[in-house]
Amino acid sequence: MDPPSLAQTYMRGPLVVQSHGTPLSKEELAACKQELEAIKKEFGLVEPDRAFMDEKDVEWRFGGPPDYTIANLFFLKGKTKNHGAGSLEMIVENLVKTWEMERSHKLDPNKHMSVDPQRFHISANGGAKFDNDGANKIGNYNVLLQSVAPELYDVDRINWEQSHEKFHSAFAAFPWELLEVFSPPPRVSFSWRHWGHMTGSYEGREGHGELIEMYGFCVAEVNDKLQLIDVDVYYKPDLFIEAMRGKKPGSCCRKGADILGAGAPEHCPFIEKMKRVGFKSACPVRRAMQERVTL
Repeated sequence: MDPPSLAQTYMRGPLVVQSHGTPLSKEELAACKQELEAIKKEFGLVEPDRAFMDEKDVEWRFGGPPDYTIANLFFLKGKTKNHGAGSLEMIVENLVKTWEMERSHKLDPNKHMSVDPQRFHISANGGAKFDNDGANKIGNYNVLLQSVAPELYDVDRINWEQSHEKFHSAFAAFPWELLEVFSPPPRVSFSWRHWGHMTGSYEGREGHGELIEMYGFCVAEVNDKLQLIDVDVYYKPDLFIEAMRGKKPGSCCRKGADILGAGAPEHCPFIEKMKRVGFKSACPVRRAMQERVTL
């Protein structure tokens, strides 16, 4: 069996349900590369641009720069937006992906080029603020899962390595995309989506290929070099963990229901019920409007 390649450093779930779930062979990885190139050629898509992967004197966590073939393949196959080249959306999306790459693979946080090491801070859902060294020490997962109920994910008992290992076998890839940008630099606000098909397992629960996704919002301050200075992330991670555990269906977070509320993408179920039973509003103006529509 071939050892894990730099394309499977964190996500090692099987490509399809009930397959081996072991490190990909050279032939399987080559097939993924071929499919990725075919998709790019047929649909005119481009892979994310993660900067600073060719820097000299980098101490890489796994001995070398990562291979994002699998992550990029699943990203192109599952994304919902196609931002134009040079657009603010694509620039910010690539910045976030570069930050994730550096945090996950470059050991020295003071050499991360996507952040201002002296000024960088990050928090999730209004919780504790972590500086550059503190965030790097406990890892992205533990920073972003600070607000989760301890019975679902106890950040005080999970270290950097354990936090990544928990999600290691659940997905073949767990892509992230930027949806919309609402304000330009220096204080950029944007919505985002994170998703994956659970073809592997999480805490012993086997997946069935179901789509599990998260939606959220972020406000990020950047300097004149487009380095991250201050990042505030907002989302509902508890629902995601419950879906991973099988306590709730993956659909609980579908189409932004996790942050918009159940039924928001369609119609409020209570309003629909009132319409069916012929509810008359207590407001005379609204009641007159209802009666006029009825007539």
